[in-house]
Amino acid sequence: MSDYEIAKRAADLLEARDLKGFQALLADDFRAKGGTLELNKQQALGYFQMFFTAFPDHSFGFANFEVGEMDGWISCTAQETGTHKGVLDLHPFGKPISLPPTGRSFKLPQCVFTFRVAGDKVTYISESTGEGGGLAGILEQLEVKLS
Repeated sequence: MSDYEIAKRAADLLEARDLKGFQALLADDFRAKGGTLELNKQQALGYFQMFFTAFPDHSFGFANFEVGEMDGWISCTAQETGTHKGVLDLHPFGKPISLPPTGRSFKLPQCVFTFRVAGDKVTYISESTGEGGGLAGILEQLEVKLS
């Protein structure tokens, strides 16, 4: 598979909430960055699992995939949505929040995801968000007050 196909496959597996398949595409030294968090492979998998538990209908809304100017870099747009139907426990990620299901939905502003592929594995994913995006935007839409 080409770098583009690997990145697209990783995005498709995330969209399907298939963490076992997604994990198989990740390099051992995989890193994920979004907002204020930078996670290693196991932390990222734990984060996604927590997220998919809290928002079982979560959609990334990945679209518009493009190959970057540098080898192995692929970007796409995303517009995440979901409904809070499970416990959202952010304690493992340094946030003192454990929120029972609220039934509230969220829809984030469009953002950009970037995938780095090397040696047939995804080595890096980042999410570039603007105001109202990312985890902070979700918590705001769920009406969670951070002190």
